[in-house]
Amino acid sequence: MQDVRNAVGKLVCRADGKSHRVEIVRKGQLTVVSFGRNGSVRVTNASKQ
Repeated sequence: MQDVRNAVGKLVCRADGKSHRVEIVRKGQLTVVSFGRNGSVRVTNASKQ
């Protein structure tokens, strides 16, 4: 996973090119965006505890 930071250096999300996946954690919630090889997009949400 590679950290993605904004202009002031705050962590925005983590991205992984191999698994075609982006993870965003905000206010204790984990959102995972996965990109399929056929162009599909899958979004899952979970509590990060």
